[in-house]
Amino acid sequence: MQCPTATGIYIRNVRDAEVVLHAVALGLRPMVTRRLDEDERMALRSGCVYVWEQRSSSPLEATGQEIQRFTEGRSWGPSRAQDDFLIYFEKTNTSRSSMFHTDLIGNSTLVRQTYSVYVDSPRKMRKWHINAYYSESTISQLRTVDQIPDLKDIQVPEGRYVCARSGSRRAARAQQQQRNTRVDPSSSSSSSDPHSPVYRNNHLRLAPLEYLQMVPPRARDPIDDEVLRSFRSAAL
Repeated sequence: MQCPTATGIYIRNVRDAEVVLHAVALGLRPMVTRRLDEDERMALRSGCVYVWEQRSSSPLEATGQEIQRFTEGRSWGPSRAQDDFLIYFEKTNTSRSSMFHTDLIGNSTLVRQTYSVYVDSPRKMRKWHINAYYSESTISQLRTVDQIPDLKDIQVPEGRYVCARSGSRRAARAQQQQRNTRVDPSSSSSSSDPHSPVYRNNHLRLAPLEYLQMVPPRARDPIDDEVLRSFRSAAL
């Protein structure tokens, strides 16, 4: 049976979410690598947290641990933004949801809290998701990351996890690009320019479009300006 990444925990904010994500990255907590089966769906209750990786569109980047879409067999209302999280309230007007409710503490409606990030890795930019579940009536019974021994002392590296909402993917890729580039002193003057990425394998490659869009335009050489002005004068 596939276990949740964490149980009995309430994610209060982005910091808590990143602590759980980094615990997975460190191998301290398991990542969910497939959709929940029937028994695992029935075991889902307030305080369960699941971390999963979204499947890449490129088969060459597949690791075998990604999920196309996480499902738990419940019906949810429309999402509501809360800071960098998306919040969903469970619908209770279906017979299937009623069956799940019989196993909940206090028979209370579940809330699904999701947070998505881009993770910088040596091979590629990966997208991780965290799905946390709680009910309003049981929050006081749940622990926080500060109360869990293997989570409370985790230090998350700054910039390791970039929120995937609000067009943050470009910033995440630009950050990865900066980490993967360096200046090669043996290359020509044009390739040693700080605006021209040179990769660790010492072979010059085309820079990604996101990177080029963030590079400010270079100032034109004064001599070029003078030549252009002379051409315009001659044309007149």
